[in-house]
Amino acid sequence: MNREKLTIDWGYNIQQVIAKAIEQATLNNTEVETEFNGINVVVNSTTDQVALVRDFMNAHLMKWEEIGPNPPVEYSKDVAAQIALAKFAAEEELKARQAEYDRQREEKQADFDKAVEGIEMEISDNELWVTYLTKNVDSYGNAICVYAENWAKLMQKKMAEGQKIADIAGACSHLADTEGITGFMYGAAVHMLAKCWKHGEELRKWHNKEYNHEGEGVVNPAVIEISPKND
Repeated sequence: MNREKLTIDWGYNIQQVIAKAIEQATLNNTEVETEFNGINVVVNSTTDQVALVRDFMNAHLMKWEEIGPNPPVEYSKDVAAQIALAKFAAEEELKARQAEYDRQREEKQADFDKAVEGIEMEISDNELWVTYLTKNVDSYGNAICVYAENWAKLMQKKMAEGQKIADIAGACSHLADTEGITGFMYGAAVHMLAKCWKHGEELRKWHNKEYNHEGEGVVNPAVIEISPKND
């Protein structure tokens, strides 16, 4: 049977792609192939869509470069065993990677705690700082508060050694990140410190200058504006 390609725009999931491919195969009485996430998916007018989706979900795991057009309704005992073994191996590898990540994170946190041992954050507005803490008890909000405090402590240590915020803030922001923060979390930490830390105003000005802004407030680094292209 002749085979033709399916051209499809971005934004479709695998179920939708297979459905469109089957529609084209039925209309043209041919096989239709399309590449989706590195897998060559082939269908004909009688392809079992559910079974093909199942094969696609296992394709990367089993290193199948092409699936279809006639997937079995049920896997043989041999294939089912191979898939089960591959899933077990993948899960064990994921556990090992997570354990190593946790180990490195704990090691990094221990090193950081040692570096700022005995340093207390110089709070300028204790009432507001306590408000931030009590309103951010969930894991996400708490991570922002912890990061902000750690960053402030590390900068205080460097400042006590005679260094200026403009020279140390950037490097310290990375060293204080022991959990993995987002751009939004970083911006929120700057906002908190600008309001509650003894050196917050100086930090705010440094931060805004990094984004070519010298006005009031705190620039949100998680918001990216793209200027229209000039013809």
